[in-house]
This record gives sequence, C-alpha cells and structure tokens, in this order.
Amino acid sequence: MRRSSVRTARNVWVAGFTLAAVLQGVFGRRFARGTTWGRNAGWQREITVWNVGTLVTAAGLAGLGPEADRAQVRGFAVLSTLFGLNHLAAAVRAPRSGSNWFGAGLNAVGIAVGVAALAAPRPGARAPDRR
Repeated sequence: MRRSSVRTARNVWVAGFTLAAVLQGVFGRRFARGTTWGRNAGWQREITVWNVGTLVTAAGLAGLGPEADRAQVRGFAVLSTLFGLNHLAAAVRAPRSGSNWFGAGLNAVGIAVGVAALAAPRPGARAPDRR
C-alpha cells in the first residue's frame, strides 16, 4: 500500500475543515441534534469561523512546499487528537449521539492519514546507512 504524502494528508484535513464549517454553519441545528451538547448557535458560529480561518491559513501556505505541508500536518494531528478525544468522550457518555461518533471517526481518519504521511521518508531524503 502506498503511503500518503504530507500534501495528501494536508488536503484530507482541508476537506475535513470544509465539512465541519458547512455542518456547523449551514446544518448546525441538525448536526447538534445528534450530539450530547445540543444546539448553541453562538458556539457553532465560532466553530464555523475557526474552520474558515484555518482554511484561509492553509490556502496561504499551500504554495510553500512540503515543509510547510509537514508543519501543517503536525499541527492538524494535534488538533484532531484533541477534537477527536472530545467527541469520543461525549459519544461514550451518550452512545446514541451519532454526530459525536461521526466527529470522533473523522478525526481518527485525519490522525491515521497524517501519522502515516509524517512517518514516510521525505522525498529526496537519503536512505539510512545500514552497514
């Protein structure tokens, strides 16, 4: 199986941030019904704003190459770990909270793709000397 590149991992998170912005900004009431937290329009707007700001930042860094992608992936992995744990804790407390399971699952996908990309050898890097 081919490991994902840091660009691919970064793009997975960009897709996730886009999805989160749409879910919270456009379908916030519906998404909230499936959480243990319920609807809070103010916080859901804040989440949308945060995701849009992250997307703008990612777009601004997109042309800076693989090291910028790698730095973003490291940061996004930390965020997904924390967001995913938050969703997982809520889902465990209320097993029928489908939106919390969905959030935990998507963050886990981001972490898996990101860790795999960060573990892959950097393009152009020399293989370790195994004498």
